[in-house]
Amino acid sequence: MANPEDNQWQSELGAIDLSAIESLKTLKQEQDILDERLKTMEAMKTDVASAVYLRVRDDYQKRQQALDDQSRPLKQAAREQYARLRALLDRFEADHEAVKLDQQELELRHKLGEYDDKEFQRRAKAIESAVKDKAEARARALELKARFLEAFHAESELEATTSPGSRRDAASTQQFSVLSGGEAAVAEARTHEVPAVGGNEPPSKTQMMPAIDIAEPAPTAALGAATQIFRPARLIPQNAEAGKQNCALTLKPLNIGAASGNDLRIGGPGVEAKHAQISATMAGFSIVDLNTKHGTRVNAEKIRERVLHNDDVIQIGAARFVFREG
Repeated sequence: MANPEDNQWQSELGAIDLSAIESLKTLKQEQDILDERLKTMEAMKTDVASAVYLRVRDDYQKRQQALDDQSRPLKQAAREQYARLRALLDRFEADHEAVKLDQQELELRHKLGEYDDKEFQRRAKAIESAVKDKAEARARALELKARFLEAFHAESELEATTSPGSRRDAASTQQFSVLSGGEAAVAEARTHEVPAVGGNEPPSKTQMMPAIDIAEPAPTAALGAATQIFRPARLIPQNAEAGKQNCALTLKPLNIGAASGNDLRIGGPGVEAKHAQISATMAGFSIVDLNTKHGTRVNAEKIRERVLHNDDVIQIGAARFVFREG
């Protein structure tokens, strides 16, 4: 009988659209040929008349531009699919890391005498199966990643555009203006809506008045450039160790750890009393590991401090959360 989790990750990876990749690979090959010809021709520049050199160079550059125009929408489509793949890969890597921690925990409990040999073997068999499944999911995701990279010169090209889940839509972003010293200030609006009067306009209709320049107060030394704008954000639990409730992030720092005084309390192996803190900074929400023994991971990478981005996977002990903006 098929494992439901196995079916899930196969379905998720199967939903990644690779249709743009083959076309991009062909275009990339053509672009590489033109690049090589241009380099070779540069070395032969003195062997031909200047008019011939310029004519051929301009022809190749026009072809390059045409290929760039063809590639642009395909690259955008590929980047959007790659962003989905990266999120899955990060999750698979975090899952793989978590299940290895489960193995260590089981071995420790067995050594402490909590489980006899029979119970240990039973539990170990289940964990080994999970390790195999997580490793297979990760390997398959890495295979797909390699296919994406074949169509680009570098991974940085694939990540050049912000992923769909992290695009900032100014129309839907809630903004909070915060001044140092705890004083809140609401920005003055430069355009005002007033009820329409007279004429044939309905009473509910509004008219836009011309923009009015309002002198802004000069910043004092105490305020400096301390105005911060934040998007609402939250932590979404991904497994039982992380709990069931989403955790909203606000301007108040969020303390995470095993002690009862934390804003977000989680337990289990690898979690210290005061483990990590998430706070609002000028760059966005940032997570800091509080010098713990086992560390804090973001996208399976052990970090000291990291500015969080949409869909980042945070792991503390075995608990995993996804950071989500908006």
